[in-house]
Amino acid sequence: MNKRSFMYLFLTFLIMFSFNSKSAFAEIGDRITPYSAWFNYNFSLQEYEWDTPKEVELQLFDMYTGDEANEIVANENMYNTKPADDEEWIVMGFNLKYVSGPEEPLYAYDVIYSYDSFYTKSGQKVNPIDTAIFSGQFEGLDEFDVELYPGAESEVYYGILVKKTVGYPLIRIGMGYDSRADQTIYGWFSTDPNYVEPILSPTNVKAAASSYNSVKLSWTKADDVTGYEIYRSTSSTGTYTKIATTSSTSYTNTSLNTGTTYYYKIKSYKTGTPTQYSDYSKTVSAKPVLSTPTSVKAASSSYNSVKTSWAAVSGASGYEVYRSTTSTGTYSLAGTTTSTSFNNTGLTTNKTYYYKVKSYRIVGSKKVYGNYSSIVSAKPIPSVPTNFNVAKVNSTSSKISWSSVSGASGYEIYRSTSSAGSYSLVKRTTSTSYTNSGLTKGKTYYYKVRAYRTVGTTKVYSGWTTIKSVKL
Repeated sequence: MNKRSFMYLFLTFLIMFSFNSKSAFAEIGDRITPYSAWFNYNFSLQEYEWDTPKEVELQLFDMYTGDEANEIVANENMYNTKPADDEEWIVMGFNLKYVSGPEEPLYAYDVIYSYDSFYTKSGQKVNPIDTAIFSGQFEGLDEFDVELYPGAESEVYYGILVKKTVGYPLIRIGMGYDSRADQTIYGWFSTDPNYVEPILSPTNVKAAASSYNSVKLSWTKADDVTGYEIYRSTSSTGTYTKIATTSSTSYTNTSLNTGTTYYYKIKSYKTGTPTQYSDYSKTVSAKPVLSTPTSVKAASSSYNSVKTSWAAVSGASGYEVYRSTTSTGTYSLAGTTTSTSFNNTGLTTNKTYYYKVKSYRIVGSKKVYGNYSSIVSAKPIPSVPTNFNVAKVNSTSSKISWSSVSGASGYEIYRSTSSAGSYSLVKRTTSTSYTNSGLTKGKTYYYKVRAYRTVGTTKVYSGWTTIKSVKL
């Protein structure tokens, strides 16, 4: 089997588990992790700011080194330099296509130039001792002879005489220009047939509590991978154990301990022969915490109490309610409950109180808390009179009655001759009923009542009862 046949077989095998599409190279292409020149790659060619970008495809399909390359070069032209003992020829065959761009010639040396484009793995520029003249099998296919216009493609061969220590060179190609930094953006390609582009690690990895016993992980998709393996530890420097494999870009880790910090790292993998793995992602951490209470409300429940309520928090063992007399002041514990409401008593009528709630979960003998809710406020006022009723006594009088309101100093009765009309005070009383006489026969009257509590010289009122009417 000759060198070329072997190379094609090797590359066929390599393709089974290597990248071979443009999208696969989103984060590869620097000198440390270059593209593989052995696979077709489509890119924008531009080395200087004044260059018009050209869309180009390039693929290395032939490479000869050592004695085989020396023999090829000698057969191409008898005048080619004969290498010294510590030198060798490297012959490379590329397929070059000018995909699209301005209607002007693209020369092979515009893409790869023997005296400027080759580097060692350590980043040293390779200045060839000599370049080969092709006048045999490869005649007309060297870097100075191949000239392409949009849509055209051709093979192109490079022959460079270098020190044997150069090894498989890297190729540097201008693939854009950053005008802000005033510098060329270079892509790097490896000519090493054994080089396999690395599998990319997930990026933008994040971890956040999603409930009292779960953490949700998310990350940005790594191109051309089969899936991801997720590893967890309870110490940033501890032993990490694989807990899951997924093809998604998120994962929720459940059945965790509330309040314990968990550390995660992820690696990508690509199935093949063998399966390839990326490096681990950066380490992220989170701890399951109780959700913050939502739908928090506060409302007066009597002249000296405020009732606070909220939606249940999953996993909560109970709740603590905190109170202050100013929104930005010091909050003190008002009470603890396992319910989703709390009635705070012993308050001052008409004074504003501010509340916030947090849930807790008992883990062992310890309370593990969630975050405080938003702040709500209310002030105690007398309750609205209940069992309000209006009845006809006779053709010129009606009786209004209601139930006693706790803490009320008295009540005010208002009347109107239309439900939406103007209501006037009829009577202020400490009783829970009143007979309104001297009315007009056949007329309809509308009533509403409110309680009040005297605080100093101020009357603090309840809300109104519903409106009720009677026709005499």
